[in-house]
Amino acid sequence: MENKDSSILQLFKKYRASILFLVRFLGVYILGNIVYGFWVVSYGTIADPITRIVAKHSSYLLHLVGIGASILPSLVEPNVAITLDGNIIVNVYEGCNAINVSILFLAFIIAYKGSWSRSFVFIFLGLISIYVFNLLRVSGLFLVARYFPNQLYLMHKFVFTGIIYAFVFLLWFIWVRWVSQKNKS
Repeated sequence: MENKDSSILQLFKKYRASILFLVRFLGVYILGNIVYGFWVVSYGTIADPITRIVAKHSSYLLHLVGIGASILPSLVEPNVAITLDGNIIVNVYEGCNAINVSILFLAFIIAYKGSWSRSFVFIFLGLISIYVFNLLRVSGLFLVARYFPNQLYLMHKFVFTGIIYAFVFLLWFIWVRWVSQKNKS
């Protein structure tokens, strides 16, 4: 039994950094999603404030390119419609606000530790860039729904989702390179 315990201890020592990374990552990701889940559920049949803000800012972005979109919050479902000339073009639901992908981003940055000041700056800039990227995604989906409605499912489910996760992966890559460069010097 002692030999087995020592081999487990040796394995832990050998893979300590990887194990601690996974524990920190899963801890932040699971805790973040639990807190976020309770927060979203607390709004019941109305959209949470972040979803409403994303819809509103996406509408503003569409205005910048000359499309007179407006928003229409639902009173019976937790979504906000983005409309054009009184017609609903897309509905923005809780999953469209990029909070879940932001929690994923945050979990990785915290798990792959850098200095607190660098981590704070990168998290702040990363979350802002994810938010802006998501506004572009929602606005892009509005355009797809408006001009190519038959392609909306494909674009929403696969293309735009893949693009935002690829963007987060790029941010992770930049973070790892930045932390690695700092550790070398």
